Amino acid sequence: MAREEAANSAELDVARAPGPRGLGFEQWLERNLHIVLPAPAVLILLALTIFPTIFMFAMAFQKFNPDINVPNEFIGLGNFARLFTDDKFHNALGNTLIFTVVAVAVEFGLGLGAALLLDRYIRKLNFIKTILMIPMMLPPIAVAITWKLMYQPQFGVFNEFLFWLGIEPQVWASGAGSALWAVIWADVWEWTPFIFLMMLAGLSSLPDEPFEAAELDGANAWQKFRDLTWPFLRPVVTIALLLRIMDALRLFDLVFILTRGGPAGATETLSLYIFKVWRSVSSTGATRRRSRCSCCSARSPSAPGSSAVCGSRTRGRGR
Repeated sequence: MAREEAANSAELDVARAPGPRGLGFEQWLERNLHIVLPAPAVLILLALTIFPTIFMFAMAFQKFNPDINVPNEFIGLGNFARLFTDDKFHNALGNTLIFTVVAVAVEFGLGLGAALLLDRYIRKLNFIKTILMIPMMLPPIAVAITWKLMYQPQFGVFNEFLFWLGIEPQVWASGAGSALWAVIWADVWEWTPFIFLMMLAGLSSLPDEPFEAAELDGANAWQKFRDLTWPFLRPVVTIALLLRIMDALRLFDLVFILTRGGPAGATETLSLYIFKVWRSVSSTGATRRRSRCSCCSARSPSAPGSSAVCGSRTRGRGR
């Protein structure tokens, strides 16, 4: 017994003895591995998402000056007061909401209907699914250019069909009443496959037992859709609608290429409105810088004190 107790105490002493420094770091790394591994991703998220968001909110309460020599001025809610009293902002907000509601509703109806049709009747025809997903795979710029050519009043495809039918050509993307609808139909063509793909994935994951039991009970197609298919699809529908609504609210590339916000702001969205405001502010700052440089260069270098005068004016503006 004494020998066994002595051997056990010796083993404990060996285990408690301090090892090399490398072993201590490895033990710390093993204990904190759940923090070390996601740390790079968290840092990138902070740098690319959270910091710009905080900076954006801070700049919302300041008067931004494009001139780097003039500091920004804190004006409180002044920017928000100007924004909500701007008629162009009201117009852009209304166009964006109309576009989002109509486009997403049409895309959802067409996508869900196509998914139900393919899943029920032509499930084995996979090439049809591939064809329906082609518009979503194309670059948005290519889609916008294609639809712009199709809407062209002189040689566009739609007016060519109207000519064959004996109907007068229409200004699809240039008319005040039809321009927004032209943008909506182009977006519906591009993003209906996304809803279709989401709904088809949801339908393929539904269990078969509840539907077999419903058939035995004599339920028709509408009852099975209302009581079984729709409740099972509700989580997928929520995710698909959220993604499409977020994407529709920030529409820019399609309307920028098709109409540039015209005619008379009929298709101007919030993203395009922000872009135009930024461009006007940037051009104002560039004009000020060019005028300042031309003012300084117009003075003769041999004139005494000319450079000092320009420098003092620049510093005075900075103050």
